[in-house]
Amino acid sequence: MGITKADCTLLLYAAGNGVKFDATCMLGRLKFYTSFDDFELLIQKYPDSIKGKFSRSLFRDEYSEPFFTLLGAGDIQSVDFSDYEQATILHDLNQPVDSGLKNRFSCVIDSGTLEHVFNYPVAIKNCMQMLKTGGHFIGISPANNQLGHGFYQFSPELIYRVFSEENGFRIKKLFLSVEQNNEVHWYEVPDPKNVKSRIEVVNSVPLFIRFIAEKIADKDIFTNPPVQSDYVSTWEAVKSIKTGDATKAGGRLSYLYKKLLPYRIKVILRNLYNIYKVDRVDSPHLGNINAGHFKKVDL
Repeated sequence: MGITKADCTLLLYAAGNGVKFDATCMLGRLKFYTSFDDFELLIQKYPDSIKGKFSRSLFRDEYSEPFFTLLGAGDIQSVDFSDYEQATILHDLNQPVDSGLKNRFSCVIDSGTLEHVFNYPVAIKNCMQMLKTGGHFIGISPANNQLGHGFYQFSPELIYRVFSEENGFRIKKLFLSVEQNNEVHWYEVPDPKNVKSRIEVVNSVPLFIRFIAEKIADKDIFTNPPVQSDYVSTWEAVKSIKTGDATKAGGRLSYLYKKLLPYRIKVILRNLYNIYKVDRVDSPHLGNINAGHFKKVDL
């Protein structure tokens, strides 16, 4: 668990885009893995994100507290199951946090912890509850091709469904990133619910999912457990056919298409649509992808 060059880039970007680090909580006491040469280049790129004067002497040990101080943090905490790295808060994230940790922090940061916590729904709910309204959760986790690293790898679908308005959150930015030859390649990814399609990647290099979510309201979390968006659309369409409600099928034409055409014809038409209408490209970092699902950006 730690702050790599890519993580450092994301955090500096976040500081310049409305994230306040006043009261910061790390999941695990994060080490600082960014080289000083890379760090000096990054703070030249994001000068407005730094609240103090950088000096290598600030980094007296291998941990990240000095970095968060430079981002403006006055209260820096770390939560961990064990005290082996001298975390300030000892708590098993598999279990609910007590009231003293709720609505306390302006920023909660996961940089390589939650994939190792078995009870992910409880752990992520803890993080969401620990934030003040207006605060931000920053997540950095494996997304693909890291089998065996932890219990889990995560998808955009999961992140968008967890950090939804129903749970009092909104996603400000979500990226898939690839790190090769000391370069980081960033791809912004939309909500699968909005593009009405699964967002899938099959490739041969490790991918990370990195995102910024804002707490916009203090709501009961997971009153309704998240459900994958394309299944919800399918169920609504089937229900619309039974009830005759064309609006839930996506309009009259969509309703007639789903109601009247035989299944085999639908499969043929869907395949033809994918061949002739979906713009697929060969990305040097992601493999063969739907170009509409991944926007290459420079952070």
